[in-house]
Amino acid sequence: MTVREALRYQPKSLVLVESLGLLGLTGWADYLTGSEWSCFAPYAIPIVLVTWNLSRGMGFLFATLCAASYCLTDWRDNPYQHRWAFALAVAGWWFYFSVLAVAVASIKVRRELDRARIEALERARALEDQIGQSSERERQRIGRDLHDSLGPHLAATRYAATLLANELRQRGQPEAAKADEISNLTAEAATLARDLAHAIFPVQTDGAGLAVALDELSRTTSRLAGLSVSFYETSNFSLENPVKGMHLYRIAQEAVNNAVKHAAAKKITIALNQSEDSLRLTIAEDGKGMNASASDSHGMGLDSMRYRARVLGGELKIESNPGEGTIVSCQIPKHFPQPERSA
Repeated sequence: MTVREALRYQPKSLVLVESLGLLGLTGWADYLTGSEWSCFAPYAIPIVLVTWNLSRGMGFLFATLCAASYCLTDWRDNPYQHRWAFALAVAGWWFYFSVLAVAVASIKVRRELDRARIEALERARALEDQIGQSSERERQRIGRDLHDSLGPHLAATRYAATLLANELRQRGQPEAAKADEISNLTAEAATLARDLAHAIFPVQTDGAGLAVALDELSRTTSRLAGLSVSFYETSNFSLENPVKGMHLYRIAQEAVNNAVKHAAAKKITIALNQSEDSLRLTIAEDGKGMNASASDSHGMGLDSMRYRARVLGGELKIESNPGEGTIVSCQIPKHFPQPERSA
């Protein structure tokens, strides 16, 4: 615990005793120095101390006590010729001490409001991260189920259909062609299930696995959508944290899906590169583009990409003009604190 924290959490009774002790020492010093030296600044210390640690009411009380101490110590030895002039001086000191208490109390309230606002933002950020991690875990569960359960089941069905087709063909039965068709359809379903499982849950997104996952995304999209999708890695791209890689993969996946569904693109390019202090992911397509208001909109897909970039400490940029295609880029710092690993 730091010295500031220790002072902050000390008992209120101890704060009160300390403030009274400071007030007594200041009054004694004021008595010794007489009216030639002003003790305004030392009197302010106990006022600030009790106002900050106790309450504004205690600050007003100590403002009164400090003014009374000044009055008692300089009652006989003061430069004023009339008692009423000295009384006005004491009233002036009390006024300034009271203003000091109000100012300290206002700063304290403002600081507490700022602290509460920061804590609320941190709680909202933590809740947002938990929701994102829960969604990612659900994606991973579905991807594993598709890969580990549905995939083997379809493979077994295809094997059984192939055996049935061979047996019917040996017997000279015309139904062998239908069995072959069932086998081929099952093989296509297994391929679709595998592609879907890899899209939902890439096998590895840390180390060099992110580049492998993005290359698989480009080849799968090319095969399914009939577009020219290419992936380029301009340097040895490596990530240490799989959650960080998963966020980058989801950004690329969402940008590619948008290009396929909405942009009428014919060519999509995914690129990864890194410099000494940053990592950059770029998705460019030659579709119909969009205007500035559309690129600044808050659709679910765009908000998801912006959220993932913000989690990584980076920035998502969308550059697009009607008829000129769209470039989505995400640049993140290389040494940004790693996101927490999902359970």
